[in-house]
Amino acid sequence: MRPLIFACLALAGALACNAPLDAPGPLSGAWKVDSASPGAPPRTMTLMQRGPSVTGTGAAVGVDYPIPVTISGSATGATAVSPVLVQLLFSFDNGGGITAAFSGTLTSDGRLVGSVVYYGITSVPQPGRLAFARP
Repeated sequence: MRPLIFACLALAGALACNAPLDAPGPLSGAWKVDSASPGAPPRTMTLMQRGPSVTGTGAAVGVDYPIPVTISGSATGATAVSPVLVQLLFSFDNGGGITAAFSGTLTSDGRLVGSVVYYGITSVPQPGRLAFARP
């Protein structure tokens, strides 16, 4: 009987170790820029949210070809009094050291809306507004 119990525990442990730790969060999936003040936002991005961690890739408009964007950040869970709060850092891979810090919320209609500060476009950080929607 003991070997059967140990075998069941080992199988349960193996299945648990192979299962994802967190289900994809509400930010997971494809997004496109919905509105933006002047700057260089990602025009498209694909995010993956696991727990509070957000990672992704995107593309900004370049002169001759799209500029790849690496995305990292975090998101809080929604509460009864607060929507999902989102912090993202956009690193433009071929953009000459341009980065952008986005701080916003996931609205009830499923848009990401907030403020952004671009670094590296000029010698002075450039603030703006930015919104994304699902395609």
